[in-house]
Amino acid sequence: MTSPAIAQTQPEIAPLEAQSSGLLFTRRLWAVFFRHACLYIGSWPRILQLVYWPMINILAWGFTSFYIVKKMTGAAIIGNVLVGGVLLNEVFMRTNFMMVILFLEEIWSRNLGHLFASPLKLMDYTFSIIGTSLICMTISIIPAMAVAQWLFGFSILSFGWPLAAFYVLLAFNGFWYGLLVLAMLLRYGPAAEWLGWMSIYLLTPLIAPYYPVSILPSAMQYVSWSLPATYVFESMKSVVGGGDLHGENLWIALVLNCVYLVLASFVFRAAYRSAQRRGGILQVGE
Repeated sequence: MTSPAIAQTQPEIAPLEAQSSGLLFTRRLWAVFFRHACLYIGSWPRILQLVYWPMINILAWGFTSFYIVKKMTGAAIIGNVLVGGVLLNEVFMRTNFMMVILFLEEIWSRNLGHLFASPLKLMDYTFSIIGTSLICMTISIIPAMAVAQWLFGFSILSFGWPLAAFYVLLAFNGFWYGLLVLAMLLRYGPAAEWLGWMSIYLLTPLIAPYYPVSILPSAMQYVSWSLPATYVFESMKSVVGGGDLHGENLWIALVLNCVYLVLASFVFRAAYRSAQRRGGILQVGE
């Protein structure tokens, strides 16, 4: 039995029913983020994998661009397109890659059922995993940006204010695409893990980060122009070449992203409800 003196020194915590929905939502987001932050802070291999692949990609493509510039007169623009394309493609790739990693962490540790047995709602989990992946993606590309400027003399910050639009739109594209991959994992379980990794790289040839869309076969061009990231990369290549930004491309990318995000949210929710009905949430795991 707690004495009155001790009870007076303990801080008063409002019961859950008395707390606002906004505060509860924030606390649930923080709980998921804090879980993954603890995993990464306490594991140097996890921190290493954040920066490893962006660094490898920028080194491989950066030295390729050096070779092209040396062998071809006036190819500096091509080199900058390659390096800029790699950095911006990492924004898209790392966003959905981290969403898949964070989700698989729950599967590998058999924690998915525990999460959704808690007061955590699907919307809370979706927002938290998107926010956490955005932070991880930003951390992962900063060293690659520094190496691009140090070794290859290319600063992505030279894009100016359009860089913010490129960043947001490509991350946005990664969000809804990541939700589709998570929906597939929910539907088919760990057996679809390899399909998840393959799906992450599926769009890279279609969004044309390093070359113009016009070199793709005509059928693939139709698919390419249906993807928001394609419009972002076309604007980027125009800016690197000294041309106009083509702001209409960014608006088209924004509209497509919004449409696809709504559709992906419905697919993800349907996959979650299906997994709930058949008991897949509790059974999913390695």
